[in-house]
Amino acid sequence: MFHASKTFALGLGLLVLGAAPSDQPPGPDADGLLHLSMLAPTRLSYVGRLESVQFGGSKSEATIYRIEHRAPNLTRRWYLAPQSLFGDWSLTRGSTAYNVDVKRKRIYVSTNKVLDDQVALDDNFGLLTSNYRVLPAPPQTVAGRVTIALLLINKYTGQIAMRLWIDKETKLVLQKESYSSNGAVTRQLRFDEIRYTADLPAPVFQPPNLPGFTMGKGATHHAPSNDLLSVVKAAGFSAGFPKYLPDGFLPVAGDVSDIKSIRNLHLLYSDGIRTLSLYENALGAAVDLSRFRTQQVHFQDYTGDFVQDGSTTLLAWHDEGLHFALVGELSRAELVKIASSVAK
Repeated sequence: MFHASKTFALGLGLLVLGAAPSDQPPGPDADGLLHLSMLAPTRLSYVGRLESVQFGGSKSEATIYRIEHRAPNLTRRWYLAPQSLFGDWSLTRGSTAYNVDVKRKRIYVSTNKVLDDQVALDDNFGLLTSNYRVLPAPPQTVAGRVTIALLLINKYTGQIAMRLWIDKETKLVLQKESYSSNGAVTRQLRFDEIRYTADLPAPVFQPPNLPGFTMGKGATHHAPSNDLLSVVKAAGFSAGFPKYLPDGFLPVAGDVSDIKSIRNLHLLYSDGIRTLSLYENALGAAVDLSRFRTQQVHFQDYTGDFVQDGSTTLLAWHDEGLHFALVGELSRAELVKIASSVAK
């Protein structure tokens, strides 16, 4: 079975309001400011309230939560909305996350080594700036703080991919917005309130020990390897690779995981902001699309299933015992073109 969870680039969030870029030339420190904003949570401690909105094709999902963050890598979130999450909370300690489901009295523990991989972050920043121009944009006040705004513009298409409002004093990103290639808003993350403080007691960030709660194991993600040949060899089957990738995309990492005794290969491609994942297995375990409305797509000698959920698209197909799934923020035409190029 494929677990096609959405990967993200840089953890920057995103959205666009549609205003034109500033006429100012790019400041000499624009790239440096972007990098500082990515590193800000490792040196700043704060409390606040955030609203995150995911805009889908037919509906939107909003989440509101309070946050306490103690640098460099301790974060606790209390969920206020939607109603289904009210009262739940999560704690992240480095690469380990504890998600507390109050209603079911369960604590799910998961591990993601990528969260502590500073080398990967720096490499991804280099990829981003090779494919996107960083330009200043009109600032605004966010959560009562003066900000510096930046636009990230794709060098190949000229389209704005990301807009960030960065606290002028601390360099923390206070608002993050993204949109699709047609200009539609896809995601928004914004601080409604924020207060910087070094007075956050350590007990707030201790692993939960709640009477009556049971512990469950969540997903474990080891740090992916950029040695793709070794990763593919570890998969134990003849894997396929795309011969075509959209402009700016490069292979960046891969990993192999065993899910219900089925070995899955995951190859990750990125242009620094957008990501594309190719999942493969050789045991006849197709991706579960029962929760989605699918469309059949015919290409070459194959028939695939296509799904679009907001800005995320998926194309699944099989070929001589291998099952494939492409997941990314690309158009249907682009996914079909990539799938047509996959060769073993």
